[in-house]
Amino acid sequence: MIADLVLILHFSIVIFITLGFFLVPIGCKFNWLWVKNLKLRVCHCGMISFVTIESLLGITCPLTSFEKSLRETNETTSFIPYWINQIIYWDLPSEFFIILYCLVLAWTFLMWRLFPPIIKNRT
Repeated sequence: MIADLVLILHFSIVIFITLGFFLVPIGCKFNWLWVKNLKLRVCHCGMISFVTIESLLGITCPLTSFEKSLRETNETTSFIPYWINQIIYWDLPSEFFIILYCLVLAWTFLMWRLFPPIIKNRT
């Protein structure tokens, strides 16, 4: 049960990061103010930076390690965790992920330039 909750948390983080790549430019085009929120953008940038750095260093995601240790196996058995597991964990070479994460991190930095967040002055 706890392992399933960790997997759902992990999936939520993946969705947050992934949606950010698409919703920020779309939201800026349609003038959605929430996509220009500085805290949201810093959080998004920090998360993808963390994922990229751990990939470059060859470190397994802490949530993945925690979930696997809770399960004491590599297989999930219930329906929803099984499909979330299939979506999150791709069986591809690590080089693919390194390139992918570097590209999306570059896109995240470019979005800061093209679609800057609103920085409020504290005066």
